[in-house]
Amino acid sequence: MRFWLLLLCLPTAFSLQAQKQIVVTVDDLPTVSRFYRTPADRMAMTRRLLHHFREYQVPAIGFVVSQWLYRDGAPDPDQVAILKQWLEAGYELGNHTFAHKDLNRISIREYLDDVSGGEKITRDLVSRQGKPFRYFRHPFLRKGDTPGKKDSLERFLVQHQYREAPVTVDNSDYLFSLAFDKALLKGDTATAGEVGRQYLDYMTAVVGYYEAQTDSLFGRQIPQTLLIHANSINAHYFGELLRRLKNRGYSFISLEDALKDEAYRSEDRYVGRGGISWLHRWALTRGKKGAFFKGEPEVPALVNQLAEGQ
Repeated sequence: MRFWLLLLCLPTAFSLQAQKQIVVTVDDLPTVSRFYRTPADRMAMTRRLLHHFREYQVPAIGFVVSQWLYRDGAPDPDQVAILKQWLEAGYELGNHTFAHKDLNRISIREYLDDVSGGEKITRDLVSRQGKPFRYFRHPFLRKGDTPGKKDSLERFLVQHQYREAPVTVDNSDYLFSLAFDKALLKGDTATAGEVGRQYLDYMTAVVGYYEAQTDSLFGRQIPQTLLIHANSINAHYFGELLRRLKNRGYSFISLEDALKDEAYRSEDRYVGRGGISWLHRWALTRGKKGAFFKGEPEVPALVNQLAEGQ
C-alpha cells in the first residue's frame, strides 16, 4: 500500500521540482576580459557565450556599457558588431549606463546623465531590429545611499519608461573570470581548468543558497533572476552551468515573464551603500536580521589569490 502511495506522490514531486524558473541576465556588454582582447577574440568569445544560450534555449538579456562602444571618440565598428550579433541572434539588450559609474561616489545629477548616456548607439541599434529598449540594470547593484538619490533615480526611470532589472541570484563570477584570465595569460591551463571547476561548484551552491532564501522569505520558489557577466569564464563554462540548472529542475524564461510574478512587486525600502540582491533588499525591508543572511557561499581562496595577485 505504501509503495503505491509513493508512486502516486512522485508525479507531484516532479511537477514541483520542474516549476522552478530562472532568467539569465548578462552585464557589461560588449565583453569584459583580460584574455580576449583583439576584435576577433572578443567576437569568438561572444559566439561561444551565445552558443550556450541557443543550446539550452535561454532567452537571455544583455546590458550594455555604451562607453565601450567607442574608440578614440568615435563608434568602434568591432564593438558595435558584437551587439549586432546579440540582436541578430534574437536577444534583447538593456541599458547599463554609459560609463558604469558608482552612484555612491557621484551626485545624482551626474549619475542620471550617465543613465541617459547609456542610450548612445545601443538604442538606435535596438530600434532598427524592432526590439524594445526598456530595462535598466544598476551598476554594482546600487540604488542609492540616501533616500533622495534612491527616490530621484526611481522617478527618473519611470519618467523615461525604463523598468528596473532586478537580481535575485547575485554572485562573484567576475572574480573567477579574472583568476581564469590571469591563468590563461600565464599559459597555465591546469590552473585555469581548476578555476573553472570551482566556478561551477560555487555557482551551483549560490543558486541553492538563494533558493533557500526565497523559501524562507516567500514560502515558495519565485522566478529567479541570475546575474552573470559577458566574460571569459562564462564563455567557457556557462553551458555546463546551464546543464546543472536544468538538472536541478529549472526552465529558462525571459525577464518580462519573471517580472509578472507578484514577488517582484515587493516593497524595497533599503537605502545604503551595499550593492545587494533584491531578495536581501526585500528581506531587510521586512525586518529580517543577521541570521537570515548567513550561509552565503564564499569565493575559494585559490580564486581570490589569483584575482588579487599580479
